[in-house]
Amino acid sequence: MAESPPSSHTGSRAVRARQALDRFLVHPVTELVLIVLILTAVLSVLAEEATRGQPISDVFAVISDTMAVIFAVELTLRFLVIQRKRSFFIRYWADILAILPVYRGLRLFRVLMLLRLFRAGVLLNRRMRFLGGVIKRSLSEITIVATISATLVLVGAVLVHTGTGHVVIEQQGVDADSLQGALWFSVYTLVAGEPTGGMPASPIGRLVTLGLMLGGLTVFGVFVGTVSATMTNLLTQRLELDIMHTADLNEHIVVCGWNPAGATMLRELVGPASRHALIVVVGDHDEEPVELAELRARHEQIRFHRADYTRVDVLEDLAIGRAAAVIILTDMWGDRTDADRDARTVLTALTIERLSPGIFVCAELINSQHEDLLRMAGVEAVVIRDWYAGVVMGSIGRSRGMAAVLSDLLTTTTGNAFHKVEIPRRLHGRTVMELHLALKNEHNAILVSIEPRQGGALVNPPADHTVAAGDQAVVIAPRPFRL
Repeated sequence: MAESPPSSHTGSRAVRARQALDRFLVHPVTELVLIVLILTAVLSVLAEEATRGQPISDVFAVISDTMAVIFAVELTLRFLVIQRKRSFFIRYWADILAILPVYRGLRLFRVLMLLRLFRAGVLLNRRMRFLGGVIKRSLSEITIVATISATLVLVGAVLVHTGTGHVVIEQQGVDADSLQGALWFSVYTLVAGEPTGGMPASPIGRLVTLGLMLGGLTVFGVFVGTVSATMTNLLTQRLELDIMHTADLNEHIVVCGWNPAGATMLRELVGPASRHALIVVVGDHDEEPVELAELRARHEQIRFHRADYTRVDVLEDLAIGRAAAVIILTDMWGDRTDADRDARTVLTALTIERLSPGIFVCAELINSQHEDLLRMAGVEAVVIRDWYAGVVMGSIGRSRGMAAVLSDLLTTTTGNAFHKVEIPRRLHGRTVMELHLALKNEHNAILVSIEPRQGGALVNPPADHTVAAGDQAVVIAPRPFRL
């Protein structure tokens, strides 16, 4: 009798278990506990070194060994979860060195436990990303500086103290063989870039001093660069906002978010048919998009303001109540899901409609399921990006030559384009046929639709339809005009 093929339940259970373990390891609570354990391990190593030769030193040694065992278990779990085993050793090499003191034969390497400070810095940086503005953009650099500085000082102090470097800090009046003296020596050497208080007598102390001097130069360079970049970004952002305030924002266009279609949209807004209104692009981006920077260099009416446009105070700073229109693009900048991008669009639209009821808002969505919500909130125009692309492709495929027609009509830079014109009083009460003849004879324009005052659009209206006061006409014409 043939054996039945092995069931796939075992494999699926293993995959689910690995996924559950992975979620556990990256859970915020797990990472917070790990940070606390790392700090506890570091303090136990320092306390063990400071109380060397005393009975209580054994207590701190037990705590240090316990932490090393816990870290060994944690790294084992991470090794089981990770798919590519080689990348595990590349990513966690410092953490692997840090657990070597768990073996009694390698007690001299207990200082390696301090290397786990780097892992604590990485986890802390990840959990502090809720901060916004300039601090968020400089958070990684600040964490790097703080982590490297703390690790260099602590490792240097423990090594100098272990190697009996005979460091004398006269300004502090501390014992030459104390851990406190070694700590002050490490701090002063790191900051000053030279041994302060005398040269250590032991070879280990001299090597550590050299490492602290080189590390101090590196930390100083990173620190100066971080502060300079942070202040430059802060002053640039403040200056751009001050310039816009000086111009007394009024009847401007606010563009929230950015994606590859933004450059084409801005070219249309500043094209021949535009009113040359000030355009403010708002985005919480670490760097200004290259296409936007190039457009700003050619068109002075385009401004970029780096901020989170979902916040009320940011919208108020941009004088949203006096804006002529708001365009909300699907923000493709950053690592977000499509659902998150649409959620930001909906939140921004609802906030703007609440702050400035009646303002014209055009919002772009990825999924059409939120369209009804935006319509109910008063958003005048909702663009479903994939739907429009599909309709255009379908029209081109159905009717040959349609691509050239659409390319001509959908842009104002060349050829004919869609324009909206006010219907003058002399044509009120006239028929659509009479309006069409006036458009064609006077401006070589073709009537496409009529927009009544109460809203909506009457596309290709009947010839006997009567034009009412307040109606507007959408036409195809070579250039904008007044009827």
